[in-house]
Amino acid sequence: MWTDEQLRAQGWTDEQIAIHRSEEGSTSVSEVIQPEDIETMTSPVNDSIDLTKAMGTPFLSSNGIIGILLASMLVLVPFSLYSISNAEGIEGTSGEDGLSGLNGTDGSSFHLVASNETLPSCEVSINNQIFFIAAESSFQVCQDATWSMIDLNGESGTDGQNGTTGVDGFNGSDGSNGTDGENGLNGLTSLIVSKTEPNGVNCPNGGTRVETGIDDNNDNLLSTNEVDSFVFVCNGEEGQDGSNGQDGTNGQDGTNGQNGQDGQNGQDGADGSSTPTTMVATLSVAPSSMGCNGTGQLFTQGIDNGAGNGIAQNGILETGEILYSTLICTTFIVDQIHDINPGTLGSNPSDFVTINSTMYFIASNGATSGIWSLDENDSLSLEYSGSVLSLRAIGSQLMFAGQGQGFNVKPYVYEPSNGTAWQITEIFPGGSSYPGEFTLIGTTVFFSARDSTGSTGIGLFDLWAYETLNYSVWKVKADIQPTSLIAVNSDLYFSAGLNNGNVELWKHEASTNATFMVKDINTGILGSSPENLVLMGTTIYMSANDGSGAGTELQAYNINNNSTWVAADIRPNAAASMPSDLVVLGTQVYMKASSGTYFELWVYDSQNNSFWEVSNIQSSSGFGGPTGLTVHEYTVYFSADDGTNGEELWAHNSINGTTWLVIDLHPSGGSVLDIHEINGDVYFSADDGSTGIELWKLIFSKVVTYV
Repeated sequence: MWTDEQLRAQGWTDEQIAIHRSEEGSTSVSEVIQPEDIETMTSPVNDSIDLTKAMGTPFLSSNGIIGILLASMLVLVPFSLYSISNAEGIEGTSGEDGLSGLNGTDGSSFHLVASNETLPSCEVSINNQIFFIAAESSFQVCQDATWSMIDLNGESGTDGQNGTTGVDGFNGSDGSNGTDGENGLNGLTSLIVSKTEPNGVNCPNGGTRVETGIDDNNDNLLSTNEVDSFVFVCNGEEGQDGSNGQDGTNGQDGTNGQNGQDGQNGQDGADGSSTPTTMVATLSVAPSSMGCNGTGQLFTQGIDNGAGNGIAQNGILETGEILYSTLICTTFIVDQIHDINPGTLGSNPSDFVTINSTMYFIASNGATSGIWSLDENDSLSLEYSGSVLSLRAIGSQLMFAGQGQGFNVKPYVYEPSNGTAWQITEIFPGGSSYPGEFTLIGTTVFFSARDSTGSTGIGLFDLWAYETLNYSVWKVKADIQPTSLIAVNSDLYFSAGLNNGNVELWKHEASTNATFMVKDINTGILGSSPENLVLMGTTIYMSANDGSGAGTELQAYNINNNSTWVAADIRPNAAASMPSDLVVLGTQVYMKASSGTYFELWVYDSQNNSFWEVSNIQSSSGFGGPTGLTVHEYTVYFSADDGTNGEELWAHNSINGTTWLVIDLHPSGGSVLDIHEINGDVYFSADDGSTGIELWKLIFSKVVTYV
């Protein structure tokens, strides 16, 4: 048992000793002093806290530091165990006093209490000691008999000095003027031809036949199939000649009498006019009500007699004067030109292109795949054997993606004149470059290809060029993913985006040999993603999203002033009509688009900026909309599925607005791949249900009906 002196030597206070003595007789061996019983007890161990360094510093305000202080306090609080002797013997003589122990180290001046109410009185014995109040998570210190709250936040630093005002920058110099735009393409010429009309039914006294039409093939001649209308200007009856003047009388005989003057010539008779029996004729487009699919023509004849409230003898055939009307309908039959792969599998003709009057395409006869040709007499020939993709006509040659050694896809050229084919270069050694979209400008072919797979294993595509004169190949612009390439005069326009992001309208300019984004249609990081680029005059039409909230709609870009605008917002507000398969017919753009229900055939007219839906094929079906739009004269041919007949060949006449199913080749199904116009004929690949997908042709003829 420790004596009071020994306990004081170890740092115990008299108060602690008194408490200890009072408990000696009642505390069992297993009892442990609880923290709330030792709120004011200091620890005799050596781990003291230097609070003079901690007070007022910012790190004491964190919950982590508070937790460390609490843990330190609990470790530093002494726990005492007491025991009681088992038996008490005869008291022996007092032993000698033991030696004084060494002074203990200072106890901790940090304490824990539950609340402000449990703080002890601030006396000299706890002066400068800190107590943590658990209920308020705060600290108080006993100083000069007064409790004071410890502010753990340091004093605010002084405000920094204001920075000096920056010097204004210099104004930039004006940019140089842009280069002049290229001249626009010439429009089609309207021709007027007059011919002598002999005496006959049309003009009893002869006259002139005046024909008008559009020079569709630009040969400066108005051929028979280009005549849109004609009129007769008939001669009137000839006026009678005026009579000669009477001779003057002889002078009287004299030495020599003077001769009398000749009489004046009589006045010419007035030109004859149209007579009430003059025949007048007109040729015009047949109205759709007459049910003439194709480009129907209506030929009318009559007498210029003013019948039916008309004006007599004015040279114009009016409604009441019409005696005869003749309907000239362009009709056709459908015929399978060749069954290239006999049986039910089909040859799957595709990628139709034209060089001169010969059509080339990809097909397979079952044993051999490759490039086939069809001349103007419909004679079929196998031109090249091998794997062929992305076939394009490049001047007098063909370019395609073919397979070399190792079955890797490379860029190839085929020369029809001698039947030879060759790989133009090795863009991607040991891999497939997948070239495509070959587009000729002058003597240079631009195309898309890749030269590596990159870190993604797919690789980004570059814009490449191939010079046909010296066979050189070079990379024009790297990693821009070019698509929808079209030639505009000597420049190339296309859709692209660096690192496959922010896809916009790009241009390769021939005059400067520069490749750049020509128009940021949708400013920002999303891009407008232009597709299906087509050219009308100086305007490029495309499907794109300008970011204005209209979604992907028909956009227009003027190459002269670099402006863009929404040409047709078919599906207003945030929804998109998603136009595709764009083709140009005269001043109109035909396309596949949706107003919100199904995809149908739509048209935009650039003359009055109007647009409308021209077909209602899917009114109740919801199957595939029109695809493969192809123009033939004034008619757009396309494939579509109306939900009843399967995918078949359809047509829409732009003159009379009629839309019709050309033929139902396969009543229980059907499939139409590509459609192509050449030499005034329309070819297409389709499935009739028995021979598979093979090559078919529309054979046109004219039928004359008196109405």
